Amino acid sequence: MDGMGDRVPSGVPDVDELLGGLILGDNVVWVLDDADVVRHLEDALIREVRARGEVVFYVTAGPDPARLQARLGPGVTVLDARARGHYGDAAVLETAVIEGARNNPPGYVIFDGLVQFARRWGTAKAVAFFSRVCPRLFDLGAVAYWRAPRAELGSSFIEQVTNVTQCVLEVAGGHLRVIKAEGRPASVQGRLLRLDLTAGVLRLEDERALGRLGQGLERVRRERHLNQSDLARLAGVSQSAVSQAEAGRRGLSLETVMLLSERLGMGLDELLASAPAGGYVLARRPRTVGDTSTALLDDPKAGLRAYLVRLEPGESGAPDRPHKGAELVLVASGLVQLTIGSDTPVMRAGDAALATSVGVSGWRNLTNATAFLFWVLRD
Repeated sequence: MDGMGDRVPSGVPDVDELLGGLILGDNVVWVLDDADVVRHLEDALIREVRARGEVVFYVTAGPDPARLQARLGPGVTVLDARARGHYGDAAVLETAVIEGARNNPPGYVIFDGLVQFARRWGTAKAVAFFSRVCPRLFDLGAVAYWRAPRAELGSSFIEQVTNVTQCVLEVAGGHLRVIKAEGRPASVQGRLLRLDLTAGVLRLEDERALGRLGQGLERVRRERHLNQSDLARLAGVSQSAVSQAEAGRRGLSLETVMLLSERLGMGLDELLASAPAGGYVLARRPRTVGDTSTALLDDPKAGLRAYLVRLEPGESGAPDRPHKGAELVLVASGLVQLTIGSDTPVMRAGDAALATSVGVSGWRNLTNATAFLFWVLRD
């Protein structure tokens, strides 16, 4: 994996810098109005995967499979999901995609046809297909790209898909906007970047002013339970102007922003403040766990730290970092013996031990199968 552990490169350096690479299990939905940019992103991922000798499955519901296969070359398996194609039925396609990803780990799948699926099967069935396949690919540790043109699918479809998937990136109006990116720092969420595709090279550059305005407008609406029409009336502009400003496609004049801040009863700094974190931090279990504890959450400022510990059959181990506060051990699988002070309790899967006045100094797997436990520290 090019030394990235559970992360793999997308083939576009600026996208990798933004997201920290693709996390195994990521389903990336590209909300687009520019198919050329998304095709470039798909091709870049295919080149990366082929360079490692791995397989990509390309699900086409529109372009001719033979021509697509000729363009993409070897190392790509094209699945014909057109109406009369071999994989045109939703159940047949789902089985083929899941089995393909399972038999060629970690599995890479590109879907170009959510629009065609919605037209052919109906919106509800297309959303249901996505809602089944996306979590199954995530569980397998596969990486999938899905094309989702907003104009054809509509905002309701995009919202339902967003609720299920791990990443949603919008490519529109010469910009890339991060709508959702699970497992990334809070600073990534909502980022707006200027996008340039010249001579086959895609570049991203921070669009700080438009990005802050868009995030600020959306945050204020959410906090005050307003819709875009409400905000437009306060600002003296059209609902379309507010919609485009939130999406980062255009700005608002300084006079308009000042008027809006006055009518909302807040200063410009407050209006343009970065959106606060969502109130939680998501830590994904690594696909590969090292010989010692693997950090899930490791920021003392959060008040809690969490580590995943893997113990091979009969293996003993001990915490690899000193800690003076309370410690919680939860056994996820196996039979584990802890050493807490002078005591050595044995714990089954589902058991928990909270150590407050004495520390956890060791753990041992008593079975002939791999055991996992969570070690949580309160700072």
